[in-house]
Amino acid sequence: MKNKALLLGTTGMLAAAARHAAMQAEEAVIVSRHADSFSFGDEALDAKCVSLPFSYEDEPALLAALESHAPFSLALTWIRPRAELLRAALDALVAPGGTLIEVMGSRSILAGPNGEPSIASIRADALAHQPDIAYAQVVLGFMRENGASRWLTHEEISAAAIAQMEMPLPRRIAGTLEPWDARPQ
Repeated sequence: MKNKALLLGTTGMLAAAARHAAMQAEEAVIVSRHADSFSFGDEALDAKCVSLPFSYEDEPALLAALESHAPFSLALTWIRPRAELLRAALDALVAPGGTLIEVMGSRSILAGPNGEPSIASIRADALAHQPDIAYAQVVLGFMRENGASRWLTHEEISAAAIAQMEMPLPRRIAGTLEPWDARPQ
């Protein structure tokens, strides 16, 4: 099986992590609204990338395009929190023995207003029943420095995603989530 990476929503803050994944893969499929204009700035690396300029809002078209490239040994994704159908469909495109890494915002760990499980918990529970793939989350937090808070830099976000590629944990928090009321405004 060819070593393929699916890089969905990774051309912005996750570009360095996408580069790392593409360097490890024989082929990388980059999906974003502007994938056709994305470049790593490295001719050899760009040559092994397939660009799919899709929005994940059009799930049927996106999934049809991805199926012709599957299975993926690695999937690195950044998609909106409640895209359950898309997330479930992507699970099926990961090869047995492959790894799915989902990058999620800080609110993904919060329970719903009526005590519903968080999206991060729902996903972890769902993927626990798929023993053929490794599942890892990156939950984006914030940094506290000198008594002030700031959001993570693109480099810090990508570093957490790369750490999950190299040594996956069930959930890796990039930065901190505590105290919640200290988040940057």
